Amino acid sequence: MRALKIFLLLALWMGVSYSYAQKSKKSLTQQYGNNKKPLRFKSSKKMAVICPIFHPSEYPYQGIGFRAGDPFALTYKLYATSWIAVSIDGGIAAYGLYKDRYKELYVNSPGADTLVYFNHQVDKDLFFSGKVSFYHEGPKFLKGLDIYAGFGWQLRYAQVLYGYNYDLNAQVTEFGTITKQYDYMGPEFHFGLEYAYFDLPISAFIETNVFYDIINSPEFIKFQGGIGLRFVF
Repeated sequence: MRALKIFLLLALWMGVSYSYAQKSKKSLTQQYGNNKKPLRFKSSKKMAVICPIFHPSEYPYQGIGFRAGDPFALTYKLYATSWIAVSIDGGIAAYGLYKDRYKELYVNSPGADTLVYFNHQVDKDLFFSGKVSFYHEGPKFLKGLDIYAGFGWQLRYAQVLYGYNYDLNAQVTEFGTITKQYDYMGPEFHFGLEYAYFDLPISAFIETNVFYDIINSPEFIKFQGGIGLRFVF
């Protein structure tokens, strides 16, 4: 009889436990109503709907960033469609790459035959350019890589301090300085690769440019280039 009582008590306890467990298995919506639905967290796979970027249905895009190289530049790009973009860059040149250029400009300037070039220092070398780029999808096995090429127009402003020697007479030579300013411009052509398959809305690019000066020493052609990043939105 005592064993029967223990058995009935144990069965009652198990029944109550099972009923409570069944009740606790209700969904959050059932327990708290539609106003308290459980949170839904985006997986990294769902985040890929936003990053990578450049989905055909989402154009136009805009990008702001920088380019390191010659010249160093801040860059803005409007990706109008999947195949055409317009960019505006502005920055400073790599002074050391234009040493021969500025010596040549001085030597060819009026009066240089009496004021003999000694050395120079570049105080400013600024540039501004606008470009149009035409895009083409890269190899299928490199998802997110695009190839582009295009043309534009580059404006430059330089301020150079020159040191020179001049002869007072046959026995005396003096040293002097003079500052010259150069405004020049010309067309530029570019080719580049852009990659945009990251977990963030950014694109990385590498670009090569050819600049042709039509103002000073028209035969002057300069290869330029750099790498950079843009935040795309």
